[in-house]
Amino acid sequence: MGVKPSVTELLLKAVGASEPSGDPANKKIGDLPFEKIVEIAIEKKPDLLAKSLKAAVKTVLGSARSIGITVDGKDPKVVLRDVDRGVYDSILAKYEDKWRSS
Repeated sequence: MGVKPSVTELLLKAVGASEPSGDPANKKIGDLPFEKIVEIAIEKKPDLLAKSLKAAVKTVLGSARSIGITVDGKDPKVVLRDVDRGVYDSILAKYEDKWRSS
């Protein structure tokens, strides 16, 4: 069995980039839909210490921000706040079964 790709590698692959932004605050390398972030969180569940899908998604959002990827055209920090405020709860609910069974 090969080595599983890291969250960063999965994010880079998802946006078609070969490497992270050297200046993530000013130079963006791509944009992903929120649901892609959720899918990566589910794929990485065995490697994350997150107890919930929401916590795992927040971990992946942090990684996206650190390498220069925006989510739904927004800074992942803004998306993180929206996750905390429940803005994405209906999307997360759609993936709960997949999270629990992975």
